[in-house]
Amino acid sequence: MEFVFSDIPEGFFNARLSQVKKENGSFGQYLRLTFTITENGQLNQCKFSGIVKPTPLKQSKFYRWVTNILGYPPEDTLRSEQIIGQECMVYLAKNKDFYTVIDVAMKTEEQ
Repeated sequence: MEFVFSDIPEGFFNARLSQVKKENGSFGQYLRLTFTITENGQLNQCKFSGIVKPTPLKQSKFYRWVTNILGYPPEDTLRSEQIIGQECMVYLAKNKDFYTVIDVAMKTEEQ
């Protein structure tokens, strides 16, 4: 038996946020957001994660990702249940030997 692995093309894919997990690392607390690809093709139902610091500043990556996942700016209080299950677009890119979500965009009606 022979296995052949092909690279994933970098770019945006339709996805759904499937999990938010709080973790700690050498630079403090962060959130691991796991997305499930929802578009037809070889990646359908594959899961990929992205990491953000839970910083409430409007200039932060966290705020931008949450705004794009919700489709509107979040209120002062945000619960993970409000964003889990929401559809969006994720940008996948190769980081060393694995693929990761490096950006999140709002899903539009045409997609």
